[in-house]
Amino acid sequence: MGKEPEELTDVLIVGGGITGLSCALFLRHHGVRAVLVERHASTSIHPRAWGWYPRTLEVFRSAGAEEAVLEAAAGYAGHRRQATVESLRGKELKAVMLPEPGDLSSLTPSRQISLGQDRMEPLVREAADRAGADLRFGTELVSFERPEGPGGPVVATLKDRATDEVRRLRARWLVAADGARSPVREVLGIGRTGRGTLQHQVSILFRADLEGPLDGRRFSICQIENEELSGAVLGHDDTLGRGTLILQYHPEEGVTPDDFTTEESVRLVRSAIGDPAADVEIIGVLPWELAALSAERFRDGSAFLIGDSAHVVPPIGGYGANTGVHDAHNLAWKLAAVLRGEAGEGLLDTYDAERRPVAEATIAQAQLRLMVRSGRATEEQRKATEEVLTVMLGHAYPSVAPEAGLPQFREPEKLSGEPGTRAPHVPVLLRAGGEGGEERSGSVLDVYGSSFVLLIGSDGTDWRAAAAEASERTGVRLVTAGFGTELEDLSERGWYERYAVTADGAVLVRPDGFVAWRSPGAPERAQDRARAVAEALATAVVRAG
Repeated sequence: MGKEPEELTDVLIVGGGITGLSCALFLRHHGVRAVLVERHASTSIHPRAWGWYPRTLEVFRSAGAEEAVLEAAAGYAGHRRQATVESLRGKELKAVMLPEPGDLSSLTPSRQISLGQDRMEPLVREAADRAGADLRFGTELVSFERPEGPGGPVVATLKDRATDEVRRLRARWLVAADGARSPVREVLGIGRTGRGTLQHQVSILFRADLEGPLDGRRFSICQIENEELSGAVLGHDDTLGRGTLILQYHPEEGVTPDDFTTEESVRLVRSAIGDPAADVEIIGVLPWELAALSAERFRDGSAFLIGDSAHVVPPIGGYGANTGVHDAHNLAWKLAAVLRGEAGEGLLDTYDAERRPVAEATIAQAQLRLMVRSGRATEEQRKATEEVLTVMLGHAYPSVAPEAGLPQFREPEKLSGEPGTRAPHVPVLLRAGGEGGEERSGSVLDVYGSSFVLLIGSDGTDWRAAAAEASERTGVRLVTAGFGTELEDLSERGWYERYAVTADGAVLVRPDGFVAWRSPGAPERAQDRARAVAEALATAVVRAG
């Protein structure tokens, strides 16, 4: 038998869910060759995650995918009713209308939206495909090895499930986005910590005409409480013809996923609708575990864990999928920087140092929300529960500046350009080619995302020469964006106040939009400015300047 053909790529991504697809998109945005394999023939048919926070939209914005997502989510804008009902046609036991989403324009150029993951994944897949990612659905990772050691290239054996063709692929790095049960994580021998499985759940995806039973209502959360269903949650999409019934089952009582036959699933859905004769078609039944777990490490040499393979976040708060997308965004620019020779291998260690504390703190926040929702939270636990935007928009990387003692989370309105925090949004006019160029309104965040950026004020022109010298000295790509030239400040507070600098200060922002370094003012001597920027760049990419 002949040896299977061997292909070459930079990164092999295993798993074609939202996290893996996002990773492929972000890698291609940075010019990295990426092959993604997914054993299933298509993206998920189940909605899974429904809510997407502004930070997630920001990172999609940076890769050119936000507009399509917003268009797809438009039909969910009115889904703001939270209620407990006996059934959709039955008595409404309690209900509240969530307020219209608040004006976040002072914090972010993006929005918080609802959109089922079954609708989100094809959009990200299309964007990644358009960007040039090699997406191989219906392809299974059979095995992999690292013949040169844990830090060496990965040689993977792949199988096309339609043709049974087997191929070998050699990649510099492997990214596991293969879910909570991650076979890649198991092969790597990476353990997990945390409370483990808290509940066993099943999601029943169905088709039915819900327009009549909804009677003009549009739910964000609809809990069902009747003799057959207690604590079940029914979600519906914007077509009003497709829904998901989520309920808990108890293996300790002998119940298994196999008990949710088509007949039983139809009966349960009809109970939730409140019509024993409703025309219901079952599309799929998905068992899953409500769990709280984090991998002991997110990096193992040339292999990395992202999304559910790295952390399983209880769904209360809707943090899990968002956190996975943020993992991918953090990792992608670092792999690109090392591949281009701009960064040392040590930069890749910062993925674990930055993302694992965020994941563990986010899991803790989701567990607190579960306690609050159940009514079992102590006063201390209630006080420790952060607002959702603080978790999703205000998370920090304290390891960037250990001496600063940054908290893991900070209210987004209090972000002030500290190293290790998300660079604050400032509404601006962006000028193509500098002063006198074509203008468009946007956010200062729009200049981040592809390289390091040195943000300077109207009195900070001397920083330009320093930036050019530092970039040449370190070999790190660096773009300078200045207020009064490339940017015009449209904010009420002023960009310098948002970033806590003077008009001649400078802020170094990483490709992921997090602050790497800040100088409140400008040193007098040119060589001091150049040295300061060069040292900051070298520190940010973890190598000597």
